[in-house]
Amino acid sequence: MTEKLTFTPEQSESLANEPEHLLQTAEQNHENEAQLHKAAERAVDSARAEIAQQSTEQDPLAKLQAQEAQAAETARPSHVNTELKSITLRRELQQIRRKLPAGDRALSKVVHQPVVRVISEAAGASVSRPSGLLGGGLMAFVGSAGYLYLTKHVGMQYNYFVFIALFVVGFALGLVLEFIVWGLTSRRRHAAD
Repeated sequence: MTEKLTFTPEQSESLANEPEHLLQTAEQNHENEAQLHKAAERAVDSARAEIAQQSTEQDPLAKLQAQEAQAAETARPSHVNTELKSITLRRELQQIRRKLPAGDRALSKVVHQPVVRVISEAAGASVSRPSGLLGGGLMAFVGSAGYLYLTKHVGMQYNYFVFIALFVVGFALGLVLEFIVWGLTSRRRHAAD
């Protein structure tokens, strides 16, 4: 800040010869001090306001944060819908396929068709039950081994349809056992909740 002289050096020589200007009353001194104090406070307040205004205008971090907040509000979807899910799935599959060899890429395109996916999910929920596969596999193995032993000792011809029939019966038996176990343990699951 610059300070201004209220009088010139020539005037100061004339004032030095006339000491009356130095004689002021106590009230005038007090008023002058109060006016100077108020003027200084106003100057400080205006400087602070100017600095605050400049800092908010020139602060790149504040500008960036405001822009990000505004962009986040406008870009945020209100809910995830099927269209958004399908777009995301398509993009992810494209990124993954770029990294696959040509043969795997073609197989991926066939496997991820909507019709194939629906059939696969329906089969996964019903046909490929672990208990059914375990029951069918065990029944087919044990039953087929017993049937093979019987055909060798009796002299009959081995029928391959028996393996398939034993697998289907074992699969059904495994599903029935899973349903029974699930029904018996449902009380414990509900009690724990």
